[in-house]
Formats: sequence, C-alpha cells, structure tokens
Amino acid sequence: MKSRHYTLLSITILVILWWIGAVLADNPIKFPTPIETLIAFSDIVTSKTFFLQVLSTLRRAMIGFVIAFAGGVCLGIVSGVSNQAYYLLRPLILAQRSVPTMAVILLALIWLGRDIAPILVGIILIFPIIYSAVVDGIRHVDVQLLEMVKVYHISKKKRLYHLYLPSIRSSLFAVASAAISLNLKVTIAAEVLSQPGQGIGTGFQMEKIALNTAGLLAWAVIAIALGALLEFLVSPRFFNLIGLRGVGRTRGSKKSL
Repeated sequence: MKSRHYTLLSITILVILWWIGAVLADNPIKFPTPIETLIAFSDIVTSKTFFLQVLSTLRRAMIGFVIAFAGGVCLGIVSGVSNQAYYLLRPLILAQRSVPTMAVILLALIWLGRDIAPILVGIILIFPIIYSAVVDGIRHVDVQLLEMVKVYHISKKKRLYHLYLPSIRSSLFAVASAAISLNLKVTIAAEVLSQPGQGIGTGFQMEKIALNTAGLLAWAVIAIALGALLEFLVSPRFFNLIGLRGVGRTRGSKKSL
C-alpha cells in the first residue's frame, strides 16, 4: 500500500508542476494546463473514431511484437547453443542495434505501404532485444549443469526444456515487458510519418497540424496508459493474478534433469 501512496504522491507533484509551468507560460499553444488537456482528452476518447484508432495501432504493435518475439526466441536459442550461428548472425544484430530509428522508419515507408510500414519498424527494432536476452540467458547457464549434461549424455530435447528454457525464462519476461511498450512507441512514431488511415500516430499528426498542444498531450497520456497496460499483460504479476504462478521465474534444473 505504501508504494501506491508514493506513486500517487509522485503523480500529484508532476501535475502541480505541470500546472505551475502552464500558468507561467500563459500560452495554451505552447503549454496547456491540465484542465485544457483533460478537456482535449475527453473530446478524443468520445469521438467516433477513437476505438478504431487505438485498435489499429495495437494491432500493428502486437503483430510486430509477436513476430519479433518468436523470431528472437527461435534464433536466440540456435545462436545460444551454436557458435557458428552466433557469429553468422552477429553482423545483422549489430546493424539492427546501430541503425537510427528514423532511418528504419523512412526505409520502411519506401519499401512498404503506410499501413504495414509501422509493423516492420517494430520488428526491426525489437528483434535484437529479444534475441540478445535469449542468447545471454543460454550462455549464462551454470557450468556444472553443462558438465553434467555432457557426462550423462542428456538428449537435446531435454536440454532445451529442462536446462535452456528455465535459464532464459526470467530474463526473457523482464525484457519482453519493456520491449512491448517500446514497440508501441516506435509503432506510433512510424504512424506519425506514414499517416495510415487509422492510428494513434495519425491522431498525433492531426493535432499537430491543428496546433492543438492539449490534444497532443492527451494522446501522449493515452499512449502511456496503453504502454503500461501492455507491460502489465506480459509481466509475471499478471500471470500470477490469473493463476499461472511461477511463470517468469527461474526454477532449479538439476532435479528435472
């Protein structure tokens, strides 16, 4: 309960500072007050296209995340157990980590349509994060367990299910929780430039054209809330809440082997 109180206190302080800054600026275009933002928020969420905009962005974000997650886990396991695969994929991973986000967005717009480009952006930026978490988890498996596996000639299938997967599970859930909200942010950023028919990024662009700063802040609040919700849905807390206790925790593997 105390942690919730501190969270509420932090939010209250931020709102007070926001209000003071808006009063000092005395310019709603540059710095709207919380009340003006709340009014813009109400206008946005009660509009006929709001749910379609949100669902369109969530659909793109989730498609990109699922593809990046599946690819990162599969290739991460292969690279984690095979040095040849690790060094073969290393230049690609380094390139994906280093390429500027804006360059990825612009290239995606050239290669694909405005509705699909944000999905590709999410895949390219999230895949290295998931991949690296899986590879690091496998490469940090207990040396004693690895020696035991060699001595007792444990099958590859048992190694995967009882040694490698428990090792990567906890780190993978932690990374996935952060990656899914990051994916939402880059998807929205790509939508701002690509301007698909429906999407949160398109909403941002429309408010910017109208010089409605309160509307921009309202969309930002909506994006933050959606990001927090997605993070919660892939966190161990959510799985514990629905009865899947132990998900995301590393269990001892010696016994199962």
